Amino acid sequence: MKKILSIILLLMIIVPATAQNKKKAKPDNICQPATFIHASTGGGIHNLCYDLGSYGTKGMGFGGMFTGGISHFFNDNFGATAGIMLNYSNTSAKINTMESIENAIDEESKPYTHRTYFFDLKESQSIFSVGLPIGGIYQHEIGKKFKITGSAGVMVSITLSGSYKTKSGYLETRGYYPEYKLEMFGMEQHHEYTAKDFNGYFDLKPSISPFLQLGGVYCINKELSATAGIYFAYGANSVAKSPKENLYNPDCMSADAYQNPAYNGVCSSPAANKINTLSVGIMVGAAYNIGNIFKKKKPQPKTLEIDIINVPDSALVANVDESELNIIEPEPFAAVEPVSDDNQPVDTQVVVIDVKKELSLNGFNMQFAFNDSTAILNTRYQNYLNQIAEDMKENPEKIIIITGHTCNIGSYDANYKVALRRAGFAKQQLMQRGISANRIKTQSKAYLEPLVPNTSEENRKINRRIVFKYEK
Repeated sequence: MKKILSIILLLMIIVPATAQNKKKAKPDNICQPATFIHASTGGGIHNLCYDLGSYGTKGMGFGGMFTGGISHFFNDNFGATAGIMLNYSNTSAKINTMESIENAIDEESKPYTHRTYFFDLKESQSIFSVGLPIGGIYQHEIGKKFKITGSAGVMVSITLSGSYKTKSGYLETRGYYPEYKLEMFGMEQHHEYTAKDFNGYFDLKPSISPFLQLGGVYCINKELSATAGIYFAYGANSVAKSPKENLYNPDCMSADAYQNPAYNGVCSSPAANKINTLSVGIMVGAAYNIGNIFKKKKPQPKTLEIDIINVPDSALVANVDESELNIIEPEPFAAVEPVSDDNQPVDTQVVVIDVKKELSLNGFNMQFAFNDSTAILNTRYQNYLNQIAEDMKENPEKIIIITGHTCNIGSYDANYKVALRRAGFAKQQLMQRGISANRIKTQSKAYLEPLVPNTSEENRKINRRIVFKYEK
């Protein structure tokens, strides 16, 4: 058994050291490490280990367990686990021996030697205990739905109840008188008898057991997993309390005795003065992901309550009153000094590969800051506006439509006007580049046609824009 414990301790050192070099994150894996509550049940060899010596032979014990607990992973591979385990064990022993008590006194106050003979007396011991395991846990993912796991640590176990019962065989008491060299039995007047049916209870003290569990986990979904594996635990200390002097006490030390003979049971006698616990078996169970409850949660952005106004399509105009746009008569076109890209706000920088191609397909988007009707014309925007103007000069039949859009913060009326002024800003830029006003149409969609849901500030930045498209 010492070799087994040495192997377990060696695995506890080697496995984590080897696994640390294989750490890798899998953000799309449904087996993502987090915090789990888990439960499992199993069975196998659940035994009280002791040596009967000259008293007889010991049989193998079987039993079962139920365990529940919580495991938390600190990273992709390593975590800690704790829980509670209920353990049932059943062990048997067959007694074939003789116990002798010197200087006993018979009913006539004569000294003699009291002898108790055991003939294939089979006793079974049952214990029910509760354990508190705590240790470390390791997992290694294999694909998106399966992982292998291992845990190791120590468990403190306390016996809730211990009982014994004889199932077959019997014992017989006899009296031996040395001066006569005579052994008498079957004489009831001398309190010599045969008995076979005994049952009772015994007490054990707490034990500390190193434990090891190995197994696999199948991830049914991101919350629920099925588990299976093997478990091993061996008590490092003896759970036997101070044993009584005899397996059977006939109460024979005085002439008026024999009132309280007692069968003490193997676990409370010299027959087994050193008892260790052993549990080995297979288990199945389930685990439920309750999330990273021990990790600091990032603050969530506040959601603005916005009243949406249903606006009929007739409210969306293709051509609007020029006085609404406050457009200044264009001066002769002059090159505008571009603003450095380094000074451009992040939400107004847009990358478009080919403006002519974009205009014929998906349109060219220019983004704006919140509640702003003008955009800072960085180098990219200047180049795109120049390309649009050149393309329209080369194709005098083309008419361009500029549509203004907003995010969903504020009322519809306010957003409608902001989007319209944004379209007017772009129209004025094209007019300054020599394009006639009657070839430029402007319209506002306010917040009715978002590119992405208005669920975050990053998304709202995308929706604050103007779109250029040629009229077909």
